[in-house]
This record gives sequence, C-alpha cells and structure tokens, in this order.
Amino acid sequence: MASQVGPSPMDYAVLLAGAHPELSSPDPAVQSEVNSHINSQTNLLYELATAFSKQGPASPNGGWATIEQIGKLGTEPVYQYTLSSTTAAATGPIIGGTLVLVKQDAKLLNKLWSVQQGVAGSYQPVIPPAAGFQWTADNFQPQCGITVQAVSADPQSNQFQIVLQNSYPAFYSLYAEFLDASGAVIAPGSGEWTSRLQSGSRFETATKKFIGLVPPTLGIEGMPATAKQTTQSFHIPQAAVTVRLTFGTLGALGWNSVTNPLPFFFSAVLGYAVPWIMKSAGEYTSATAAWYYELFSDSGIRIELEKNAGLLASAASTSDAINLLCTQTGKLLFGGSLPKLLAALRLKYKDDALIQAAQSTYWPLAGMLSSLQSGVVSGVVETLSVPATFTQTYSMNMIAASTVEVYPDPVHGAWPLSAASYTIKWAGNGDVQTVSGSMNGIWSDPLLKSSFANVPHNAAISATAFIYDASGNVVGQGEASAVASSILSIVIQENVPAAAAKGYQQTLALAFSDEAGFNWQPAAEEDPSTIASLDCSNVGTNLCQLTGLSFNAAASALVYGWRASGTACAPCSGGGAGAQMYRLQSISISSSPARSLKPASCGFYTMTTIANGHNCDDNLFFDTRTAPYALRNITLGDAGVFQFPTETSRGYLTLSTVDDLTAHPAGFAAAVSAAANMLQIVQLSAQPVADSAAPGPYSVGGMGTRPGLLQQPVAVAAAPDGTLIVLEAGNKRLQAFDVFGNSQNYFAMSPMLPLRQTSGISYIDLDIDTDGNMYVLSYSGSGNQASQYLLDVYSPQGALLSSTEGVNAAKIAVDEWRNIYALDYSLLQGPQGDTSPAIRVWTPITT
Repeated sequence: MASQVGPSPMDYAVLLAGAHPELSSPDPAVQSEVNSHINSQTNLLYELATAFSKQGPASPNGGWATIEQIGKLGTEPVYQYTLSSTTAAATGPIIGGTLVLVKQDAKLLNKLWSVQQGVAGSYQPVIPPAAGFQWTADNFQPQCGITVQAVSADPQSNQFQIVLQNSYPAFYSLYAEFLDASGAVIAPGSGEWTSRLQSGSRFETATKKFIGLVPPTLGIEGMPATAKQTTQSFHIPQAAVTVRLTFGTLGALGWNSVTNPLPFFFSAVLGYAVPWIMKSAGEYTSATAAWYYELFSDSGIRIELEKNAGLLASAASTSDAINLLCTQTGKLLFGGSLPKLLAALRLKYKDDALIQAAQSTYWPLAGMLSSLQSGVVSGVVETLSVPATFTQTYSMNMIAASTVEVYPDPVHGAWPLSAASYTIKWAGNGDVQTVSGSMNGIWSDPLLKSSFANVPHNAAISATAFIYDASGNVVGQGEASAVASSILSIVIQENVPAAAAKGYQQTLALAFSDEAGFNWQPAAEEDPSTIASLDCSNVGTNLCQLTGLSFNAAASALVYGWRASGTACAPCSGGGAGAQMYRLQSISISSSPARSLKPASCGFYTMTTIANGHNCDDNLFFDTRTAPYALRNITLGDAGVFQFPTETSRGYLTLSTVDDLTAHPAGFAAAVSAAANMLQIVQLSAQPVADSAAPGPYSVGGMGTRPGLLQQPVAVAAAPDGTLIVLEAGNKRLQAFDVFGNSQNYFAMSPMLPLRQTSGISYIDLDIDTDGNMYVLSYSGSGNQASQYLLDVYSPQGALLSSTEGVNAAKIAVDEWRNIYALDYSLLQGPQGDTSPAIRVWTPITT
C-alpha cells in the first residue's frame, strides 16, 4: 500500500487548507503565496492539525481518512484517501479565512481572483460588421464572469455568432432556445438542427439545444489561459426572431439537470483534478501550462468526459453534484472510465507520481464542498457565488428607435394656461439629446411626442420634460426611465423644480387630526428626536426601528416602514396583536396625503420593506413570512388597504433582513445587508411567476476593502445611468457596481468615493436624484443630539456640493425637485391612537 502524503498532521493541514480550487495552483510561486496566508492563521491551522491527530492515522478502517483502492496503473494498485466527515468539517474555518486573505492579495490578482470590470452604457453597433453578417454589436455588460465580446447575426441566412470570454475558474455550458414573434419557444424543424452531443445524450431537449462549452479564458489555478476567447456559431430556425441563451456553471443556487452537469463535470476533472495532479507531480513551467490547455481541445478526451458526465443526471443540487464527484472522480480517472485522459497524463508524468497524486485527487472538490457547507460563498468563492444558470436574450433586431410621450398633469387635466414651450431632454446609450417646441397653453396638443433613432433596443434610457412660460420659468416637469424598446411615458407635474441647493431647511411636517386625517402642516418647530428616542421594549407605545423610506414619482407617493409596540393592528398572517411589529404605510406627497393612503392596517413579526418601482404597479414587497424571501409586486398610488400578495413573485433573496432594497428600472432588484457584508442582485422576471419558478439572487461582497468587497453596506440606490451605488458604513465610502455586480469606474475612473473619514461618524442612508446628485445622511458621536446629524450632497462626479446640519432622520428619499423627505425618530399619533413615525419635508435653499 502506498505511503501517506506528508510526514505530519501539520503538513496534511497545510495541504488540505490549500486544496480548494481557488486556493490551489501547480505554479510554485502562486502556491507559496497562498501557503503564507495559510501559515499566518496559526490558531486555525493548529486546530485542523489537532483534528487530524485526534482521529489517528489514515487506514483502511478509518482515522482522519479511509484508504481505499480505486484502480490500477499497470500492476500497481492506486489508492485514495477519503476524508472523514470530521476532517471535512474541520477544514471549513481555515479555508474560509484563507479565501478572505487571498482575495485581497494583489499579488494573486488575475491568478486566483479577478475583478470583472463593468462597461459604460449599452451595447453598440460595430461598423463594419463581422464578415458574412448583417450586423455586429459589442460593449455588452459582463455577467457572472462571462463577457460577450461581440454578437453578430444575419437575418437572411439565419446565422448567429457570439464571441465570449470567461474570467471565472470554471467551465460554462452554452445552450440556445429559439422564440417566435409571439415570444413562444419553438423547436427547430426537420433539418434545422444537428445535435452537437453524442446520440442519446441527456443534456439536451427538444427546444433547448447545446451549443458548446466555454472554458476559462483568463486562467485556472494560477495558469494563464492560452485561448483568450471562444467563438460559437449556429443557425437559427426560420420562424425564430429571438435567441435566448442559457449559461450553466457551478453556482450554489438554481441547479438544472440539463444545463449544469457538463460544465460541472469538465470543471471537476479537467479544471480541478488534473491541476492537482500537476501540482503534486511538480516540475511546472509555461510549457506545462500549454500542454494542460491542449487537453481542452482534444476531441477524444471531450467525448469520454461528456459520456461520463451522465452520472450527474441524478443530482438535485450543486451540493449533490459535488458529493457525487468527491467519491467518483478518482475512481473514474484511475478505474478505466477515462482512458484517453489517463493516457495523456501517463505520457506527461511517471506512474509513481500519478499514484502519489491519486491519493488526494478529489480534495479540491472536498474543499469546495466545505466552503459551500460553511457558507463561504458571498462573493469570496467566485464559482459558487454566481447562479448555477442565467440567461441572456438577443433579438435579430437589436437597434430600435426610442419614443417619448409627454402627458399633462392628470390633476389639472390639461397643460398649464401659461405653457409657451417645452423641452425634452433624453439620455441613453452614452448620449444626450434635446428636443424643443412651442406650446399654446391649454389649447396645445394633448400629447407631446418625440423619437430618438439608432438606440440599442435594451439600453436603459431616461428622459425629463420641462414646460416653460413665456418668460422661461419652469411651470411643470416630469421624468421617466425604461428600456429603449418600450415607449417612455412622462406625466407632467405642475410644480417648480428647486435650483441647485446651497443647503436645506425644514418646510413641512406630516400631521394628523380626526377632522382632517393625515395632512401637511408648516414645520413650526424643530423635532429634537434622535436615535436615542428609539425604544424596543414591548411595554407601552414605543418606536423601535425605522426600516425604509422611498419615493415613487409615477404614483406621487411615499412608502415607509417601521417597527413599533403598542400598535392598534393585528398581524398580517392572523392571530392576536402584541409585542413589536413591523408596519408599512403609503401616503401621497400631494396637498392631500390621503389621496394615496394605504394605512398600516396589519403588522409583521419579521422584518419587511417595500422598494418603490418606476410605475404604480411595479413596486416590490419584501416578503419574509417564509423562506426564500420573495419580492412580490405591489401597487401604490391608489387609496385603500394594502393587499399583500402570496404565491407569485418576481424573484427572491436569501437574506432574511436587509438594510436597504431598491428597484432598478432595467428589471433588477438590489439589496444590502450590513451584517452579512453583502450586496444581492436579482434579475427580476418580467411578470410575477409562481414562487417555485422565481429567479434567485447573485451575491457580491464579503468583508474587505478592495473593489468588489464590502464592509457594513447600509444603503443602495440606482444612479440615472443605472449604476448601483452602495453606501458602506464600515469603509466610509460609496462603491459603484453595475447590475451584474461588476465593479464600475463611476467616480473619476474609480469605483469608490471616500466620504468624510471623521472618527466616530456613522453613515446611515443614501438616495440619488434624477440628475445623479448623491444625498448621504450620517451622524457623529452617539447621535443623541439633533445637531450631530449631517446631510451631505455630492455631485455625480463626487464633489461635495452642500452640507446641512440638524437633519436628524433615520431614512431619506429625494424627489425630482430635490425636496427631501425625512423619516424621523418621533412618533405621530394616527387614527384610533395608532402610532407611526413622523415625516418632515426639507426643501432646497437656493439663495
């Protein structure tokens, strides 16, 4: 029987701690850097070595590992050291700690970790297009490690081509579905498709066709890839007008039995087992790396890997798949199931080196399983943080005209009497255009309409319309955002927008009386309440927590949430009232708050909030009554009791509590959790679907200071161009991401904007206006005095525009006229003595 690898428990501990695929490398220089991080964690390393010692030596009957024969090389038996459950569990802490250290080590950038850089704007036409195609487009947003370098199509020949890069250290599969003009998925007709898989393969359906595999093009385990991109071409059925591509990989969530087994199996064997053998055998050079990548293009090896991937067809989850391969990888390689791959290895390495490496060939997968089971997946483990599958859709007509329609204020029912002219300012695809025209008061055409040509059909666009009197004064304005393929409808509000503010002053406060109900009153005096006013006891009437405030321009409504005791309502899920409950309420910002009043008629025992959308019916209710935590559509703008939906949703989060939630105009939702140091993003379904079919999130973050990592993120908001801006209380900065979680150079070629670094400052909320100005709320010291609160306003470029002391609020929201709505720490007595937090309106000071 072969001797054990390593002379001591400490040697085993170092070897196993560095076995995780994102910590392992055949390159000695890379592995040495990783080992320095492993050895720096003295206590965790000692605990793992102690776990080895306590279990006793590996043997056929147990110990820290069980030795079992898995095959032969020639006449020599080949053994595998199968880790005990105790050993596997003990590796979790040091693997997690090492991952955090390695992913902040600049020496390992683009070797064991990478930062995927977002791109500005939407995709662009390429002139001239690729040879043989009618059009080519580039400048696509990277997503989950995949960068689409270019897409080309020829509607006449039905030929489609996509050029891809994969910066993650794992294989992706690529599948295509074809949609007709009605959006229905169609199967290719007779003679329209030839399968690229072996006959009888389980990894294709009548409508979902396998296109190919996308191997890592940046590198894997510290070995730079030789092929920097992958090109896939195919014909589209005659009746198809749209291609929906599905990418499958190793993500922790959303396993699919068709799209995931092939990339998972190729990653486990070619991506992890073979580099482990190379690492064990030593003698690494650049030629060794070139030999390794030649294995990817060997058709014989590909065919036998595809055939054996069938063993994953029974897996129900990513965890199941890893468990299966942990027990089978070595047996497949050395037991006769992968003869062509084994033959290639035997030509490169001596049998005794292979026999030695075989003892621990599956340890990289065991390390990955350990990180999955211990929860180390929030952005730190790239290959597990992404969804197991995600889709991209491409139309044969990818360039469209953006249409803007402007309507008068529905409250007035007509244009202002003094309306003399209008201007529509349109922004999208990195371009800004302006259209102007004359008006004739209430006798003007009831609809103002403009069209802006040559825009990518899925580009995020926005527009603002201004109505002027004869003197050039603004007498009405409105704004909206959508994608270019949709008509952009703007409803004018007859109001005067504030000029650039030099600061803010209290103007209005929400009040209540039995006679008038909720109403706005002049702010007669300052509110002294602060965070010290919060009381989470269940005795009496107490305000415990303020959970959210957001503004819906289309509904002219605020929605806000809080947690309080002494409430005059029952739980939304039934049962008697009592203890602290989470409440939600919506009011109009018009002169009559009751116009859009949805009272907090019931409460929740789990944290919840609502993120305002961009229309009346696309707001998102964060439902934490059952896991996973659904994002459900809810309507604002009308009066009446909230109707909290069940059973259907547009996506879900795995975070049970969030510090902030925002709805993105391009069909995404983003949430942050300070406790988890995490940003979660969901690409929402277009319409509510059954909860079981709702899309899940991808996670960004993990604690740290480099781009892409987070420390106590407390707020998130979308800038006008769609960039997600995160406020980090721990790092005292703003950080920019695109909707796929890629780092975005938003602030003068940097993804980060440092804020005030004053000792003792606490950052609590953020909002962004329609011009991109950023409003940052904070307090200094204990926050027990109103004078300790500060509202800083920054330009889109990051310059400090103004600062206002005494804005003693917990949450803020800003409207298109730059008025600020502040959710206060004081109680307001409402109907039947019920309680809710007070709201104040702060208006800009322009003189």
